[in-house]
Amino acid sequence: MIQRFLNALLNQKWRDFKVTHHAVLPAQEARYGKPEFPLPPILEETLLQSGMTRLYCHQTQALDHIRSGQNVVVATPTSSGKSLIYNLAVSEALLQNPVQRALYLFPIKALSRDQQETLDTFLGTLNAKTGKSAFQAAIYDGDTNAYRRGKIRQNPPHILLTNPDMLHYALLPFHGKWETYWKHLRFVVIDEMHTYRGVFGSHVAQILRRLQRVCRYYGSTPQFILLSATIANPKELAEQLLGHARNSITVIHDHGAPQAKRHFVFMETEEGAAGHASGMAARLIARAAEAGLKTIAFTQSRRLTELVHMSVLRLAPQLARKVSSYRAGFLPEERRSIEQKLAGGDLSAVISTSALELGIDIGGLDLCVLVGYPGTVMTTWQRGGRVGRSGRESAIILLPQPDALDQYIAQHPQEFLKSHYEIAVVDPSNEEILKAHLPCAAAELPLEEEEVHQQNSSFQKVVEALTKSGRLLQTGEGTQWLASSLRPHRNVDIRSVGESFAIFTTTHEDQKRPLGKSEGLRALKECHPGAIYLHRGETYHVESLDLANHVIHVTPSGAPYFTRVKSEKETEILEVLASKPVGNFVIRLGRLRVTEHILAYEKRRLFTQELLGTNPLELPPQTFETIGFWIEIESVLAKHLQADGLHFMGGIHAVEHAAISMFPLFALCDRNDIGGISCPQHPQVGKGAIFIYDGYPGGIGLAAKGYEIILPLLEKTKELIASCSCPEGCPACIHSPKCGSGNKPLDKRAALAVLKFLLGEWNPLQTSPTSAEEPDEPLFHAPLARSLAPKRRIGFFDLETQRLANEVGGWQNKHLMRVSVAVLYETGSDGFHVYREEDVMSLVQDLQKLDLVVGFNVERFDYEVLRAYTPFDFRKLPTFDLLKEIYRELGFRLSLDHLAEKTLGANKTADGIQAVNWFRQGQWEPLIHYCKSDVILTRDLFRHALEKGYLLYSNRNSQLLRIQTPWDLEQIIQESNGHRSMPVQSAEIQPLDLSDVQNRPS
Repeated sequence: MIQRFLNALLNQKWRDFKVTHHAVLPAQEARYGKPEFPLPPILEETLLQSGMTRLYCHQTQALDHIRSGQNVVVATPTSSGKSLIYNLAVSEALLQNPVQRALYLFPIKALSRDQQETLDTFLGTLNAKTGKSAFQAAIYDGDTNAYRRGKIRQNPPHILLTNPDMLHYALLPFHGKWETYWKHLRFVVIDEMHTYRGVFGSHVAQILRRLQRVCRYYGSTPQFILLSATIANPKELAEQLLGHARNSITVIHDHGAPQAKRHFVFMETEEGAAGHASGMAARLIARAAEAGLKTIAFTQSRRLTELVHMSVLRLAPQLARKVSSYRAGFLPEERRSIEQKLAGGDLSAVISTSALELGIDIGGLDLCVLVGYPGTVMTTWQRGGRVGRSGRESAIILLPQPDALDQYIAQHPQEFLKSHYEIAVVDPSNEEILKAHLPCAAAELPLEEEEVHQQNSSFQKVVEALTKSGRLLQTGEGTQWLASSLRPHRNVDIRSVGESFAIFTTTHEDQKRPLGKSEGLRALKECHPGAIYLHRGETYHVESLDLANHVIHVTPSGAPYFTRVKSEKETEILEVLASKPVGNFVIRLGRLRVTEHILAYEKRRLFTQELLGTNPLELPPQTFETIGFWIEIESVLAKHLQADGLHFMGGIHAVEHAAISMFPLFALCDRNDIGGISCPQHPQVGKGAIFIYDGYPGGIGLAAKGYEIILPLLEKTKELIASCSCPEGCPACIHSPKCGSGNKPLDKRAALAVLKFLLGEWNPLQTSPTSAEEPDEPLFHAPLARSLAPKRRIGFFDLETQRLANEVGGWQNKHLMRVSVAVLYETGSDGFHVYREEDVMSLVQDLQKLDLVVGFNVERFDYEVLRAYTPFDFRKLPTFDLLKEIYRELGFRLSLDHLAEKTLGANKTADGIQAVNWFRQGQWEPLIHYCKSDVILTRDLFRHALEKGYLLYSNRNSQLLRIQTPWDLEQIIQESNGHRSMPVQSAEIQPLDLSDVQNRPS
């Protein structure tokens, strides 16, 4: 049947859409293995009775590692038999010691129930072999009634199936009622590990730390078995979730499971067509149902799920009882009914959000329709893996949305098919999440002083903040922290950010009926007064949004439109955490405060998205603190773009949109997980900036990853925009479906110019070659004070750059010149310390250890170059700048070469232009020698000034004149540090050992 359907799909002319690529993924034969030691005979018989004669190679490898006591991650594709691994390992351990216990964690309740059926069958067969009901399993979750929960607590089963929510809300807070269970807990199984990323994963990481803490209290150290879809960093994610050391987790990723033949069909909208993926998906679902195929369609949003469902019903009303939507926000009984009907064959098709992509058994499916690219390679194969089980030939069809990432994938099918899996990002140190979980941990068991001191600074900072706010109470001895609330767990929502809103509708009998739920900012954007709420193919009008009581009231509506909000955002930089120069820009990572104002909502016609009108909204602004990175855009670029008739704001706005759309190519995330703001003149940056930030309070690690991979991200962004055939920008390249300003302004040509500038492919900063000497400019104020240590450490410092001033638009852009080499000599040390660009942070740390930094033009030049690499405030360094002091005395500047020649009879060995040439030629030896020589000249001038009381220079008439230097080292150090200090004699500065420098200045 699937082959006939595919023939029609590939050969038929479809309205608005065309097939761009058809890939045939051949079947794969199974590869088997044998465990190092045979399974117990009773387990061998159990497997045989279940129809399994052999184990796949990855199953035996994992089993061997588990037997040896290792924590294991099995990261293999869907339907590769991962659940059998942990069932075998746990059963074997129970046969050896029946007192042991196991905890199975699943991300959703439906998966727990699905796995219980498999486990009950397995244990039933095993118990039949033993002749008694030896081993039991039970589910303990939110759907387990109070009576059953009590029975389970009184007599815990050998295997307890639950989810992170129940572990957080019920098991850990009442750990005393489970004492025997914790004492004998041998295994913790974490299924679908890849789902524990972002905010949810960061919460789960803290819950798992609390679990291990309780286990240690009862004397157990359970072994962890983690199961995951294929991702790029399974070991790293497991370490972040568990907090374990790098060498304590073994990864199994090569698998031997067979794979039936699969087809992957890529489609795209024909040029000039106005069709939408929802309509095409409806046609495919209806056609598949007529052909007798069972179909699952995945969408990227709740709204789109409902739009596809409505399109199917409009196209084929006879399928009303054979097709259903499925998504978060449905009531639990609705979801369970749909799952049962799909597995039982009562439904021909289901349209779902990500809610059905996990390993729930929903029967044999033939066709997977992806309505929009799922966002990541991992998610695509995870969803595609829902079809083609039991050796059945299957097909996956990708229908791109009018979205940049979708269109990129549709136009680069081979790149997708050959691409690597993305990384999964989680942030266990998220301060907002720590603030939520530390009171929970303290309510379970007091936080010990030693325990707190062993943690990182973020952890200690949160403990201090919670103590000040009264959420943690420190004991009189100061050795413990207790929770001020008896059950702080109730106030922590581990799956969403913001308060949850209940949605009610009114029945014909004027009774309120629960319809679903929404949360946080989503509730304000999708359920504001006047909004259209879509649910299971029906439309509802939002009558009221009760912010105080978190209740939304809706009424049935036949409105032929949907709604979308318009908003504007602003950002404030709270703290700079990291900085580095890249290409023609500086990128910084830091803490941000983002404020979003929802201004109005649009009415757009269903299916065509025609704009029908705009209505104002009055809702409170939403503010949160997060982590983000920003790209600083030099002001000269804006002038060049404007001179060429291009729109600077439109250009950086377009770059922001396209970069966000490309972000999921590098990390497992949805574009809704990250946000962006473009500013033509940000007040704190002092120039244009593009901000990209985590869309959740406290950050979830995505922006930090973006900071690391900024160059490949911008290169992909440029490729996306350049490859799009549209003349002025479109949804396939620079438009964003979630842009609060309605995708205005945008300028595609300006965006390409900005990207070429950032990547160093076009340099409007280039000016006519100039002298290596910096022009005379006003000097900035003296450095801020710093504490002194009793023993003086004085360093002499200089650096060279990779680029010349005329290559970065002038001396005002010193932050773009980048370090090639730096040299530091410290009195009393063993010689020169040489630093290359990758060592800059070590240099900055070494400078901070000094009691005085002596340099020549160090404040206006060297520190300005270094500021691109670090958020450190160089004004805090105790600095003595020779050039600044001479300027104060004379009112004009003198070069280092001039002063050295007249005072010491020595000359510089080269200049800045030659130093840059040496760097580009890779001639490190002369470059380092030159920089060392400048350090020597600086040091000898400083010593001469202290010992003789003057320096020499010549005027225009070649007369040799003195610059009086009544400098006292003690006074210099006091003024630089702002504190009185012990007297220091100039004799402490011993002559430098110049034996390693050729042509020593006299």
